[in-house]
Amino acid sequence: MVIEAGQMGTRIYFIFEGKVEVRIPDIHGEIKSRIVLNKGEVVGEISLLINSTYSADIVALSKTTAFYLDKQHFKELIEKHPDFSDVMSQLMTSRMAQNGGINRVGKYELTSKLGEGSMATVFNAWDQELEREVAIKMLKYKLAYDDKFLDRFEQEAKTIASLNHPNIVNVFEVIDEFSTRFIVMEKLHGQDISAMLDETGAFSVVQTREILFQVASALQYAHNHGDKGIVHRDIKPSNIVIDAYGNIKLTDFGIAGPPQDKEVNIEGSPSYLAPEIINGDLLDGRADIYALGVMAFHMLTNSLPFSAGTLGKLLKMQVNQKPPDIRNACPEIDESLAGFIDSALSKDVDDRISDWDEIRRILKPTSQLNLMLDPDELAVIIRFRDTGYQQSGSFINAMQKLLQEENINHQIEMHRGSGDAE
Repeated sequence: MVIEAGQMGTRIYFIFEGKVEVRIPDIHGEIKSRIVLNKGEVVGEISLLINSTYSADIVALSKTTAFYLDKQHFKELIEKHPDFSDVMSQLMTSRMAQNGGINRVGKYELTSKLGEGSMATVFNAWDQELEREVAIKMLKYKLAYDDKFLDRFEQEAKTIASLNHPNIVNVFEVIDEFSTRFIVMEKLHGQDISAMLDETGAFSVVQTREILFQVASALQYAHNHGDKGIVHRDIKPSNIVIDAYGNIKLTDFGIAGPPQDKEVNIEGSPSYLAPEIINGDLLDGRADIYALGVMAFHMLTNSLPFSAGTLGKLLKMQVNQKPPDIRNACPEIDESLAGFIDSALSKDVDDRISDWDEIRRILKPTSQLNLMLDPDELAVIIRFRDTGYQQSGSFINAMQKLLQEENINHQIEMHRGSGDAE
């Protein structure tokens, strides 16, 4: 017997030679399933991480050699060896949302893996109490065992959860389980800007304005929230999700926080880092404005203003090299948007545009319809998004019938997004 069900889970075992059988009991204690594990596989990790008793008997089927780690040595390895923490994160991820594995976090039922990044793994989940889909982000163990990071994370998580803006993803709660942290947030239905750039190429000036304006609204709110404000620090296309109706959500506040006098560690995506972050200087909301300028350039051209073969060269370009003129890469751009990008990409933070009211005025979407109205005319514009003519036709017919019943002289025109009348 390697492990006996009911014992306290104080060790994690790594099978070096031989094979073992996991005998999983039902509620009556009878064996309901058996799983055979061979060389290189791991047992006991769940009980160790959640500080509970082992839930199954583990029996050696042949001469077996196994190494074990107790909780203290496990913690030391996680803290000192990033490779080991990555292996444990991958192991836990493989157990999550699997049949017979870890299917719950708090009150939420895990349904499937949604995605994975350098800091966290995201799962689809179901909130049974409120009957709604949510997304749950699991911090990887290299962060969960970093006391300095956790202290900052827990403080900032409370602040981020208090953000309430239509263009910022809602965070519902933070759960401490399985020796890590889980962030529960609203499930977004849409596609991130990065994926759209890969699929369809550069955005039009009109589309870019509509998206940037909403991002600017979210950032203005975050920067003015609380006593010090919240700086996102990782503005980039993959952190902007757009739904079928053109509404955006700003996501991934994983490294967000208040302004700082000095930034010891460089965090964020290198292609979007403001020079002051790279230099370790004052960090405030103007770093987000720089990243917004990079994103605007990226969206309009499907290319970055700075690119290099190595990280070191890229960071030097971000600090020292003048960005290319957006007017050459995007001839159709209007001067006000081009001027915003020029100012946002200023190397000197004090020269960078920083008035959010002015930024939102510049980025405000322009109407695609140029209406020429007589003095006695009144125009009402109703925009349909992600809706075909057949679906919108019933509404238009009902509206036209009502206008006729009220004896109102009217004319109805339909336009495609290009502005051509139908």
